[in-house]
Amino acid sequence: MALKRINTGSKENTGSNVVYEVLPAGEYEGRLVYIADLGLQARDFKGEEKPPCQQISLGIEICGQSVTIDDVEVPKMLWTKAFNIFAKLNDKGRELEYFKIFNPQAEEGTVADWDSYMGEPCSVHISHRIGKGEYAGKTFEEIAMLAPIPAKYRKGVPESRITPCIGDAEDEDNAATKAMYGLTRYIHGKRLQDPIPF
Repeated sequence: MALKRINTGSKENTGSNVVYEVLPAGEYEGRLVYIADLGLQARDFKGEEKPPCQQISLGIEICGQSVTIDDVEVPKMLWTKAFNIFAKLNDKGRELEYFKIFNPQAEEGTVADWDSYMGEPCSVHISHRIGKGEYAGKTFEEIAMLAPIPAKYRKGVPESRITPCIGDAEDEDNAATKAMYGLTRYIHGKRLQDPIPF
């Protein structure tokens, strides 16, 4: 399923019991398994309202790592921070930067063909963040940075256990949408309703 770009002219937490060990900060092998479509998001810059923009987040499976959700062991997956996307790749958002991790030849002015790179490997740099408020003192993992893996080393990266999928902001049954959690789920819940399709 291709990413539906929105022409720019929530779901509640399920309460699942999640058990996992926080990975030490450092570098891990991962694979691009999900793209969350977060829909059209309101924007402003220094108090000045800007036109809404579609956002996405990349879901990366951390190879060889697992979590337990409701007594079932599943592959560990982390989301990147959300970023703006436009009709074509440009330097106004981070899409070009992220897309070049999987296609180093990507150029401004083209449309990112994310479908062709689903399941592709990357290097994942994980850092820690200490929670605040009701999560004070709790340690959370987050993706600090993604980096390309040289072509000659890609064959050595374990295959993903998650079937790759591109999300659809308005389809709650989509696998990528169902897999959202944390800040990614929160941003999806803030999307503008009734976006204008292409």
